[in-house]
Amino acid sequence: MVYRWNLEGTALEFPTPYQTENRFLTLRGYALLALALLVLVVLTFVGPVDSSERVISLDAPPPDAAVWPHVLGALWMALLGVINLVRASRQRALLMVPGQPASLMQEVQHEATGASPHAPWLMQAMNRGMASAQAVSGAYASWVRRLSPDIATASSTLLSYLRVRVSHLMLLGGLALVAAAGVAASVVLAQPVAQHLVALVVGLAVAVVYARNILQPTEPALAPWLVALVIGLTLVLAAPLAFFAGSLPGAGKWPRMGFPLGVLLLLGLGFLLELLAIQAARQHIETPRPSRVAAEETTFTFDADLAQLFNEVDRELFRRWAEGIPNRRYARQPPVVDAAAEEGSFSATVLEESQPLVTPADAAAARIPGSGLWLTLLALLGLVLTLTGGLLWLWLAATQMRDSTSSWVPGILGLVCLMTGGYALNLAHMLYSRVVAVSTLTWLEFKGTYFRVAGTTAPAAGRRAAETAAGVDAVTLRACVVQARSVFYAAGRHGIGSRALVTLTGDTPTAESWTGMIQTLARDASTSPAAASPALLAARAKVRERRAAVGDNPGQPKRPARFCSACGTPLLAGARFCQHCGTTVSVDS
Repeated sequence: MVYRWNLEGTALEFPTPYQTENRFLTLRGYALLALALLVLVVLTFVGPVDSSERVISLDAPPPDAAVWPHVLGALWMALLGVINLVRASRQRALLMVPGQPASLMQEVQHEATGASPHAPWLMQAMNRGMASAQAVSGAYASWVRRLSPDIATASSTLLSYLRVRVSHLMLLGGLALVAAAGVAASVVLAQPVAQHLVALVVGLAVAVVYARNILQPTEPALAPWLVALVIGLTLVLAAPLAFFAGSLPGAGKWPRMGFPLGVLLLLGLGFLLELLAIQAARQHIETPRPSRVAAEETTFTFDADLAQLFNEVDRELFRRWAEGIPNRRYARQPPVVDAAAEEGSFSATVLEESQPLVTPADAAAARIPGSGLWLTLLALLGLVLTLTGGLLWLWLAATQMRDSTSSWVPGILGLVCLMTGGYALNLAHMLYSRVVAVSTLTWLEFKGTYFRVAGTTAPAAGRRAAETAAGVDAVTLRACVVQARSVFYAAGRHGIGSRALVTLTGDTPTAESWTGMIQTLARDASTSPAAASPALLAARAKVRERRAAVGDNPGQPKRPARFCSACGTPLLAGARFCQHCGTTVSVDS
């Protein structure tokens, strides 16, 4: 891991997942540049077969020659080639700005106290050694659930990707029906031109949808009603064109374009690419496997303020930050002491996650067997379609230069192949951006009893109640440390849910280091001068006498249990926030 500084701030460099995709982009870029150059060569040196026709020259081309469409086509292919090469150059390194990848849930500020609403879910996952699946809902949920029995474990980015694929399949199916209706209308109306105009409208609709997905790949899927609206608008626009096709100017030239054949190829390739993308995405859905996670527990006596104990825990968490990047804090409930009681019990909780990091070894070991085959097939098909489209456009240029009245069918087919070839590489880009990161989840729980020195039953001005408790004993520390393996997609949006937990592995040595550190802290506190003060010794002796008289049970009557008014969860003693939903609660409620 290395840092990079630029005008936009500091970024952390991850091992790039785009090595294979960059090879395909480089090949496609050079191929497009070469094909564009060949088209310009053909336009310059190939002339008409009949010597009586005017020879094409750069300074005075014949008026009826179709030169400029080919020049624009060559420039378009050259532009696409340059874009591919620039994109491959930028993808040689993966830079993640602060906050990326996204946290597993909403965070708690380091200066604040409380708990994330989903913190209990993460605690349960750490206890079980496996994250529980979230329900799949939203648009196309029933279709997405049919793709895999473990689809609920996928990240929101992958779910959104599959929703887009399903919506496109429905859109292509509806537009195919519109194109079929155009063919039927041309037969019924006895106007062969009608099917060409309907095919043109259908092709433009597909091109707009593909362009939206290429330019904005992270946009959500089209809603079902929006898919129906696009199909309906296409039908409404195509219907009058089909009806008045025979009376439109230039109707006799439309058959030369070959729009029905081009749209048939466009819809067929669209179906094929979407199905290949779905199959490749299905390989990224992993079956959850539970692992054994054991928490370390220890009991000790801490002869110092509770606030000092918790401050030492915060300092140790700070020292264990990964790469100096602050931990993601999901819960922080400091010990709260009842100001009206001389003795009682307390509890405290801390739940944090270190910065998810990736090493080259992790990136190599994270590849899913079988997933590369479908992705390679998708990218290879995009490269083959690009070469086919460029060669068809080259053939069209040579034919048009010899006979300007020849058919434009090769050009339409070449245009379709070039467009779908770029779309295929765009579909593979999101799946190539899969990154597996490893982070450390630390969950510490403190439970114990406290007592006060006489005269400190109420907190002093400017001090928390926990700082007035001079003695702590019978403290139980539960330390659960887990190495979490999570998955996210660098090309997708980085938001809550975009990173999904895959496996959880218990880290017993790190948990033991926490218990050892706290025990060392307790021993140091017991030998400090503050622990031997006469007031503290007298208060401890008084508490012990009282407990011995009642059989080790506190003489103070217990306060009734407190529950959150929003979700009904039992609250921790003295808690000001609900540890389940984060709602602010009253201390006296």
